[in-house]
Order: sequence, then C-alpha cells, then structure tokens
Amino acid sequence: MIISAKEIPNELNEELIKKEIFTTGIQELEFWKSAVKEDKRLFNLIFGYIFSADHRLAWRSCWIIDTTTAVFPDLLAEKLPDLINALLVTKDGSLKRHFTRMLCRYPIPDQYQTAIVDRCFELLLPSEPAAVRVNAMQLLFNIAQLFPDLKVELALVIENLVEEGGSAGFMNRAQKLLLQLGH
Repeated sequence: MIISAKEIPNELNEELIKKEIFTTGIQELEFWKSAVKEDKRLFNLIFGYIFSADHRLAWRSCWIIDTTTAVFPDLLAEKLPDLINALLVTKDGSLKRHFTRMLCRYPIPDQYQTAIVDRCFELLLPSEPAAVRVNAMQLLFNIAQLFPDLKVELALVIENLVEEGGSAGFMNRAQKLLLQLGH
C-alpha cells in the first residue's frame, strides 16, 4: 500500500499511518476510502483507533471509517456491536456524531435496541451538539418503525423539542420526521 508516496510494507507501520491520519484533509479522503476498502488489516487498524484515548486520533479515524462505510456499508456490519457499545459510553461529541450517523445506516440488532433507544433519548438534550441530536432523532425514528408505541412517544418528544427551538438543521429534520410520523 502507498500512503503519501511512501510505500508501507506488508507489516502495517502504525506510526506512519497515525502521522498520515493526523495530516489528512478532505483532499485525501478518497484515497483513504479506497485504501481502507481494499485492505482489511488497515480497516481494522483504523477502526481500532476510534477507541484511542487520543481524542484527535479517535475523531479523525472515526471520520475516515464513517465516510468509507457510507459508500461501503458492508465493511462495518460485523463491527456494529463495538460501535454500539462505544456510543453507549462515549462523552465525546465528535464521536457521538459519527457513531449515531453510522448506526443510522444499519438495522440495530434486537439485543441492543433498548439501550440505543435510551441513549438516543439522552442525546436529544439541548446541551448536545445539533448534529448529534439530529442523528439521534433519525436513529430513534429508524427503530420506531418496528414499534408503534415508540412512534407515538418519539412524536411527542419531537413536538416538545420543536417548541423549545434549535438550529435550522435540527428544526428541519424534526419537522420532516414529524410528518413521517403522521404529526
């Protein structure tokens, strides 16, 4: 594999990869998508960095995984339990945004639905960043399609949130979801 004109031997050079992750901008994102899709070892390495104590490494790695799996969703399918467990405990707003966005693309396994519903309702608080709130609403909506009672509860909560106000993006998504919920 070649990163920034440097060839990486069969053994992944983690320090070089971390350095490249730290300097990656939007221009290099297409390269990362391709590299991560083609090399399962690289995918697993970068996915593992999501759980790093180094906030910058965790966030930038999550950004790469998020954008890659938006195009190649099958890559993340077997990692859903890890992603779900990470969402349940993280306090980091950037990671919450990426985790919720990624989880919106997949059906949530039955054994995690209750925990995800509880966590997403927590993430609707006005103290959360707007993008986290929007993704949490969408994730709740996705799960609510399976549970009519949850649809009613979600509609009531969203109506209350609309009354409180929020960012333009939040209000727009809230209104669209309310329409889809029949309110």
